[in-house]
Amino acid sequence: MLFIDSDNSFTQQRFHQIAGESSNSLSELIMLFFPETFEEQRILVESLNNYVSPQLGIVVIDSMSTLYRAAFSKAESVFDLNRDLTRQLAYLADLTRSKEIACLITSQVHARLNSIGDQVEPVARRAVTYFPSTIIRIRNTPNPKLREFKLERVRGVDTKDVRCLLTLNEQGFAEL
Repeated sequence: MLFIDSDNSFTQQRFHQIAGESSNSLSELIMLFFPETFEEQRILVESLNNYVSPQLGIVVIDSMSTLYRAAFSKAESVFDLNRDLTRQLAYLADLTRSKEIACLITSQVHARLNSIGDQVEPVARRAVTYFPSTIIRIRNTPNPKLREFKLERVRGVDTKDVRCLLTLNEQGFAEL
């Protein structure tokens, strides 16, 4: 596994809690990267082919939009910033297709206030929803230990109302 932690949220304590007794052997299979700027994230994503091996099964980016959002307020050109995000997503889409490696991308969300009601959507919605062939939206529920998972797209085809509820415990998510 290659884990790009743009959120700076990966902790050894939580990893050991989830992995349990296997944490020592599993930790040897994880490559961790902590980009500090959107530019560093871009360089890392564009160099992912250097890390591809038969043992690499998944690339995780948590969160694709954190450093993008931070760079947005300082950007001289929003066009260049959006192009860089789109380019990173295109690199990841190509990696999943050409190397048959799974890629899990999280995105920050923001509320869009309108007259119909509040709608939560990903930051840079157009870019982060264009490239992935599968999209799963995770929503909070009134119960802080319960999450709703909605499958929105599978293999490029939009789905209709495929949902499930999972509980959040010390080991991660579990069926009810």
